[in-house]
Amino acid sequence: MSYLQASLQTSGAGCPVREHERWSMKNFGIMLCLFSMIMCSGAAAADDALQPMTIRLNWAPNVQFAGILLAQERGWYEDAGIDLTIKGREIGALPIEEVLTGKAQIGVVGGERLIEAVSTGSALKAIAAIFQKTPLCLMSKKAHGIETPEDLIGKRVGINSPGSELMIKIVLAHQGLRFEDITPVQIGWSLQPLIDDKVDVCTAFMNDEPLTMRARGYEVTYIPAFQYGYDFYSGVYVVSEAMLREHPALIQRFLDVTLRGWKEAFQHPDETARLIVAQYHPDGSEQQQIESLKLFRMLATLGEGKKFLGMMEVQAWATGIERLYEFQQITQSIPADEVFTLEVLENIYFQK
Repeated sequence: MSYLQASLQTSGAGCPVREHERWSMKNFGIMLCLFSMIMCSGAAAADDALQPMTIRLNWAPNVQFAGILLAQERGWYEDAGIDLTIKGREIGALPIEEVLTGKAQIGVVGGERLIEAVSTGSALKAIAAIFQKTPLCLMSKKAHGIETPEDLIGKRVGINSPGSELMIKIVLAHQGLRFEDITPVQIGWSLQPLIDDKVDVCTAFMNDEPLTMRARGYEVTYIPAFQYGYDFYSGVYVVSEAMLREHPALIQRFLDVTLRGWKEAFQHPDETARLIVAQYHPDGSEQQQIESLKLFRMLATLGEGKKFLGMMEVQAWATGIERLYEFQQITQSIPADEVFTLEVLENIYFQK
């Protein structure tokens, strides 16, 4: 029996077109299946092409890292070929150590921490500093009238960490005062001693504790540490020298996207803060996060940051190095260019 005869016999209508249609539909299904397989394999290949990268933050995810979090939510890292994993602060997981051991490719640290590490031989480099000044401060109730370091003389000053004690010593020395001029009180990070008037002033972060106190109904004043000698970069992005040498294009793509995220966050603080509270900081206050982000914008856009977000200067690093050496936090003074590089920022801003 010929194909035509078989078609006529099985068509039920004496028309060979029906069988032809069935044959076409069958082949169309096969082609569609093949097309789907090709598309799926292409998507898998695209996923495989994403380069994994981990960033270790030095605090819990909140607007302090708005540029990173916003860029992640917008999908901009993936667009740049990066599969970014964001890890918040964890006990025992220090950003500098994680970068040195390869557990993270990027770490976020304070400038003073990086100087200390490099001074002991750690092969690290800062590639950007989002905040031109540290948010550390000395906070008190407004009724106490403490507005300058001189007002601290004879006062009970709450101390919450060795780092904050160093900050107080530097601030006092900057004004010709001594640590012995105050009464230090170890209080941890609780605000209760200040609320209960067990101390007159305590160390704090401008973006956090003053906002919390005001939300609780207390008027406060604070002394910014950077105005009195404790002048270090904050929100510093650090990488290993090996990473910088072996994957410069990846680092540049990461930083380019991150700076874009920060610019967007600063332009739309309300929207950004709400997004971050919803996705990363559910226990946080939207209003406090909005105000915090606006303060971070101020810290980020001082000096060189006003024109080039994240930019760093040799003199700023050199001053920080000398300050830590003076107060015996490091055993040797090191050249500033051992701590940072402008290569990545210059490639982004000036296309070198």
